[in-house]
Amino acid sequence: MLVRVYMHIFSSLSLHMLSITVLYVCFFGCAKTIREDVKPDTVKPFSFEQHKVSIGTNKHQQTVLTGFLLGGDFAELVLVSVDKDKIRNLHIYAFRDNQWDLSVDNKLNEKVLFVDIATIDGRDRLITYQPGRLSWFDADSLIERKLMSITTNYNPINVNEIPHVDITRDLNGDGIDDIVIPDVDGFWVSTQLNNGTFTTPIKVGPPDPFLDEITLEDARNYREVGINRMTVQWYLSRFHQMDYNQDGRNDIVLWNRDHFDVYLQNTEGRFSATSVAFTTDVPFDTDGAYSIAFGFSDENMFSLIFGFRENTERRVLHTFRDMNGDGVTDMVIHALQGRSIGKHRSIYEIYLGAATANGMVYDKNIGPTIKPRGQAGALMPWGYSSVVMQDFDRNGEIDVMFNDVKTAIGGMTRAMVGKSIAIDLEFYRMEDGTYQNQPATTRKIRPKLDIFETEKVFFPAVLIGDVNGDGCMDLLTGKNWNEMHVFLGVQGEHLFMKRPQKVKITMPEDERNIRLVDINRDNKKDILIYHRSNTETHQVTMLISK
Repeated sequence: MLVRVYMHIFSSLSLHMLSITVLYVCFFGCAKTIREDVKPDTVKPFSFEQHKVSIGTNKHQQTVLTGFLLGGDFAELVLVSVDKDKIRNLHIYAFRDNQWDLSVDNKLNEKVLFVDIATIDGRDRLITYQPGRLSWFDADSLIERKLMSITTNYNPINVNEIPHVDITRDLNGDGIDDIVIPDVDGFWVSTQLNNGTFTTPIKVGPPDPFLDEITLEDARNYREVGINRMTVQWYLSRFHQMDYNQDGRNDIVLWNRDHFDVYLQNTEGRFSATSVAFTTDVPFDTDGAYSIAFGFSDENMFSLIFGFRENTERRVLHTFRDMNGDGVTDMVIHALQGRSIGKHRSIYEIYLGAATANGMVYDKNIGPTIKPRGQAGALMPWGYSSVVMQDFDRNGEIDVMFNDVKTAIGGMTRAMVGKSIAIDLEFYRMEDGTYQNQPATTRKIRPKLDIFETEKVFFPAVLIGDVNGDGCMDLLTGKNWNEMHVFLGVQGEHLFMKRPQKVKITMPEDERNIRLVDINRDNKKDILIYHRSNTETHQVTMLISK
């Protein structure tokens, strides 16, 4: 659905080739540049050990996960794929005797639609979903065992792919994985007990408010599209948590037209099936960045792209988060204003929370604000703009990273002709409860043009994580097809070192196929790259931090 939306925009302008080129990159992360010198001996160096694993051939996309399924000291590589006979195959590679070997070669149920990894009773398990049930794969007996009965409106995008859908998180703060699965009429929630069993799923929340709406010129409404590996994040963006009644336990919070429904957590770590309501004087129109996608469905495409329309303003609930580290959850609103869909100015407004005897209240006066300089805010649902909120420098306050794919004519021409994507990145650092007017760090990613490349478009990857184990977030960016840069994080004003460590490594053609994982439980992030080939054996490359 998302890809088709943006292709409609450009096809209406006879720019079909341009739309395909830009869409190749629209769902992925970004990268950036920094300006600070730090003495080398104040930062732990980053080094790594490289592992390569050949994982066979398959004309379809393989889903690659990691998990400690077999009890070893190294995480296993878990591969799920569909073969030419529509058989769902599970392959698990384990690192033993200094080499990676295929340890499990098994088939999954023919109705499995997506998978995830969850820690159950202290051990990682592969979770599978098929209509009507969740199961877990028993690596000892090689059998899928029923976990719970549950049904959601999941409609696969590609019947030849079994994607990873992240349905596990620690909902109640007890350190073990729970289940949250979106449905069109709410969310299924099940919490894990200390013995590894799960509570009977309960449905919380109202139906999605846009079920009968369409995005731009999409032929189907949101209900018909249903939940898939792309829209699942749209649904989950409406799922919030905070300690509403200040009893030390996180509750579930969902927006319901004109008020919030709160599902309280009890002393046993379970959530109430009935809600209490609260309202706020903080003004906003909708919740979830995905709601922006439904705001332009009746617009003229030419005017929408080039700004020949009235200026529009939208206010979207972005998240609940303790931004200033005072132990009380704050409310973050994303305000957008502009004429062109690609040139919306954004402001992130923070409304500070306060605890009362009757629950949380929010000051209607705006607290700290951030004004990113990028203009693609209204394209956030399609991945042209995104935001990451995290404490990068360990000072207890939340810092913010914005990325902005250049969607103006110059950026699109670069993508179509020069086969590379231009991206801007900005970091804003909170200190003493405020953000500066200017970003602490900015980076412009401008890969070299390659007018002779006929197929591949280089998208400069960006990853954020602690690769050297010092507690600060590090920045990893793709420099070109054969090189990655690692900017180590530092405490202080500028967040990262100015000069990178350069790593020679082949970057993947699909940006979704590089990510950070922990392979050896040393609290350092390792790098995993999946290389898919139409002519040779597929390969996984791992850079294990040392």
